[in-house]
Amino acid sequence: MEKHRKISVIDPITPAWNHMVRILFKPFEFKKWLALGFCAFLAQCSEGGGSGGGNAPIPSKAFEDVITWIDANFSTFIIILAIAFCAILALIFFVVWISSRGKFMLIDGIVKNRGAISKPWNEYKREGNSLCLFSFGVMLLYIIVFVVLGAISFAIAIPDVQSQEFTGFGIAAIVVGSIFLLLYILASVFVAFFIETFVIPAMYIKRISAVEAWKIAWVELHQPNRWSSVLLLLMMLLLSVGAGSIAMFATCATCCIGALPYVSSVLLLPIAVFFTCYSLCYIQQFGAEWTFFRNMCRFCSYDMQGLEEGHSCPECGKS
Repeated sequence: MEKHRKISVIDPITPAWNHMVRILFKPFEFKKWLALGFCAFLAQCSEGGGSGGGNAPIPSKAFEDVITWIDANFSTFIIILAIAFCAILALIFFVVWISSRGKFMLIDGIVKNRGAISKPWNEYKREGNSLCLFSFGVMLLYIIVFVVLGAISFAIAIPDVQSQEFTGFGIAAIVVGSIFLLLYILASVFVAFFIETFVIPAMYIKRISAVEAWKIAWVELHQPNRWSSVLLLLMMLLLSVGAGSIAMFATCATCCIGALPYVSSVLLLPIAVFFTCYSLCYIQQFGAEWTFFRNMCRFCSYDMQGLEEGHSCPECGKS
């Protein structure tokens, strides 16, 4: 691969927008919208947050009854707790699995400009399952790291806990814990961004496992242009602010009907398609082996079908 290639986070915006318009509006096909919206719904189902629960106080008598029952049936309580934990873990795994398969369905629909469901579901089964296991492993790693960092912070504060006083140990624990938390959040955001933006497209185009895609994406897409990756993350965060405003307006304009899970995926499909196209168009700058949209200009998305290979784009003049 060519080294020191000039990579821009601005240039991919125009072709990404053009691809979104071409896929969703030229021509407008409601059936394709429904299919791609379903793919987007599956892809995003592990990312959505639930609404806040109620804050109604628990009656003290009921709480005392629960404690009494636990004391009298501790073994049964442990069994129920273990079953509930396994059920929650299985549910989380199922959601991650569905989401992983949906991500490849969405990319496939965008790249091939089609509203298919069953075909990409089966075609990218291996990649989807690999991404599921990888994502689940990353989630477990998040938990382990969080517990370890929390334990270190607590260990620093043990002298104050034992003496029931707030001294330098408590202050040190708060400072260290705050630094750990900040680094943890930054690392988590970057890992999620890297998987979504680089690893999944690499898995799709090269038909490889998540671990292999991580290695290739890190060496070929990130390391040669580290600052471009950082700028890409910042640009996506900036664009997300605008996208969030549009989503909020759409929700209010539809009297909150647009907030329903599948409905929101269809209504806000242009946003999902644009961000996916933006990632793919950014990666296409790394060379022909990273071309997702065949017969399309990498710089403006002009349809170059029928032109000789290496021919300059009639629209933007680039090649």
